[in-house]
Amino acid sequence: MVERNNGLRFEGTVAVVTGSTSDPSIGWSCASGLAREGAAVVINGRSAEAVRAAEAKLRAEGLRVAGVVGPMEDSEIPARLVSTAVDQFGKIDFLVNTVGGAPYVGSPRTMDRAAFLGTVELNTWPSVALVQAALEKGLADNKGAVVFVSSGTVHLTTPTMVAYKAAKSALNALTATLARDLASFSIRVNAVAPGLTISSATLPLLETDLAKRAGAEHPLGRLPHADDIADVALFLLSDDASMVTGQIIDVDAGAHLIGGWSPYTPPRVPDAAG
Repeated sequence: MVERNNGLRFEGTVAVVTGSTSDPSIGWSCASGLAREGAAVVINGRSAEAVRAAEAKLRAEGLRVAGVVGPMEDSEIPARLVSTAVDQFGKIDFLVNTVGGAPYVGSPRTMDRAAFLGTVELNTWPSVALVQAALEKGLADNKGAVVFVSSGTVHLTTPTMVAYKAAKSALNALTATLARDLASFSIRVNAVAPGLTISSATLPLLETDLAKRAGAEHPLGRLPHADDIADVALFLLSDDASMVTGQIIDVDAGAHLIGGWSPYTPPRVPDAAG
């Protein structure tokens, strides 16, 4: 049986959570959730001001946190994040990479090579680089756990999101393959796949009538919040999921069951008959 720890599932552990300064966001919800359950957390963001503000907010709750400024596209940042965890808190147990995005939104008929490859790189390589850096600093010694953030877009065929779908599909492949590769070190690797989620990044979109209707059309009747995604991510990191690895879990209010709709779906072009 797994020993329970009075609600502090992560007491004595150390985590790195990327993209974790905006509130609300999946990264912020993961970082604050881990810290409130006992972990020391290294947070990360592109803006020094945002990182310092997030540090102050968490420390005001009496939580242990350290911030690292810089984009995950910078080849030095993954190693710096892990080194900060080890230098300030003594080890590394957990990784959560939330960084990704869709820098190219457009038709596959007009997409160029740089746009496609840039989108794939943004959504895949930072996760690999972070794992590699953590392995060098003892992740395997602590039988660590890793969670990536994929996307429900992989279930759709929205033409304007072709690069993003390809990128997140590749991340899913990495998740499963890394899970097999690292299982011999007792390291678990899983991913959460949000659908349209309430966060700082989506708030402008969610003010539109189309997006407001989307939640009502989901099987569970509402859009998930960033906290809902983090709840599943923390479960996957915890001992409660000690026998779970290589899984990509949809956290989307059931949207993958109905498929088809995306806020980025282009309007249908009428045929010659009108």
